[in-house]
Amino acid sequence: MKRPVLRANSKLRAVLGLSGVAFIERCSRAIERILPHVRVKRWIERTWTRPGSVWSSSARTAIRITLAVGNEGEESSRSLTAEVERRPLPRSITAHQKTLDLREFEICKLIASRIDEVLQNEALTASNASMTAISEAFDEYVVANHVGSYNSLAVSVSSIFEALHTLSEQTYENKALTFGCVLDPGETRHGAVGFPGSYLSTKKYKALSDGFRTAYHISRSGLLLDFVDLARFEIPSSTARHYYPEWTEPIARSATSGRSGIVLSRQGDILVFDGGSLRFTYRYGRWQYWNHAHLVNLLKDRARAQRVPPGILGKVVGAIYRAALDVSFRRSGGLFVILHNRNNLRQIVRPGDAIRDSQRGATDAQFDEVIAQHKFQTLPRVIAVELASLDGAVVLENSGVIRAYGAVLQPKKAGRLRGTEGSRTKAAIGASNYGLSVKVSSDGDITVYHNGAEFIRV
Repeated sequence: MKRPVLRANSKLRAVLGLSGVAFIERCSRAIERILPHVRVKRWIERTWTRPGSVWSSSARTAIRITLAVGNEGEESSRSLTAEVERRPLPRSITAHQKTLDLREFEICKLIASRIDEVLQNEALTASNASMTAISEAFDEYVVANHVGSYNSLAVSVSSIFEALHTLSEQTYENKALTFGCVLDPGETRHGAVGFPGSYLSTKKYKALSDGFRTAYHISRSGLLLDFVDLARFEIPSSTARHYYPEWTEPIARSATSGRSGIVLSRQGDILVFDGGSLRFTYRYGRWQYWNHAHLVNLLKDRARAQRVPPGILGKVVGAIYRAALDVSFRRSGGLFVILHNRNNLRQIVRPGDAIRDSQRGATDAQFDEVIAQHKFQTLPRVIAVELASLDGAVVLENSGVIRAYGAVLQPKKAGRLRGTEGSRTKAAIGASNYGLSVKVSSDGDITVYHNGAEFIRV
């Protein structure tokens, strides 16, 4: 159970009242909801201090957040202060991996300023209904305002999100609706009809775009500029590493050169892209920021092997991470295991399930030869996802050599089990005693296990 933000004997409880306390408790936790890679250290109540968010050190390993209740000089006025840092992990990580990025700082700053804005508004704090409504919409307010500010947009991102939520509950010809738009801050033209407006409420327009092949091209202020074939959209060449579910590649690649993209998937998810990568998602009622670089660096650190060059290991880990994203947003579930020592294969894989095992049938043996021609990092993404979607695990060496696919895992070491885990989770925990396990659940959660225990979850 999470520790309360306000102590039982907090002086602020009397000042804020029940609705104010509930607001503080829920909205301050938006930091960890939106940023799953961080934790908030214990909130400390002090005498009144000016509100704000600052880096705690020049190394940028922590952000100090201060919330203020009341005005300076008033006897009842108080402050709450906490530090945000990278979530602690089972083993030590490098100083670089402890560093928070600028977007995480801006999100924390926006969360704190929004809380302060509400607390200073007497009309809002006096109304239980208003505080409840603000609390329920808090995370989306933060994400929408960050996306709008970061991408220099004048169009209301909140109104686009709101319209997409409505759209996700509707069908067209008995099929769930999908939608896509590319927002272009470089286009400053205005028009009489602003987006989303009737484009997300009129039947023929809301069913026109799928966000996969086609999208609305929208100016900074909300003018419809074009209806585009995303595959033919003008995209500059780039050598940067980009991360996104495979099926979203057209709109992810379109969300470059300052542009951003927003998609509603058939599962009802909302995906936000910029810089060529997936940045935010709304799934199962929760908004989340994706810090791909941090996650990939953590995986590389845990998968490190003496005889595998860092460049090759990076490609292997990057391929697994992308495959995990694909499986996650496909909702098919999957399990990947990177062995620390290839000789440990027999310690986790059931006899007859490894590639070229003597007990393999003729069909399996023939298909094994096809798969053995590739390393995991050289497989096309769609093929990697198909292998991962088989009932069983994909097991490979640090170098990317595939040792098993669709394999039943029977680890000789069980790991730290509570007794309530499903079969895929038990297999992942046990296999992590012999390497790094990346489990993707059928509802999309990605969990990494190491040394028989959960390492990180997104």
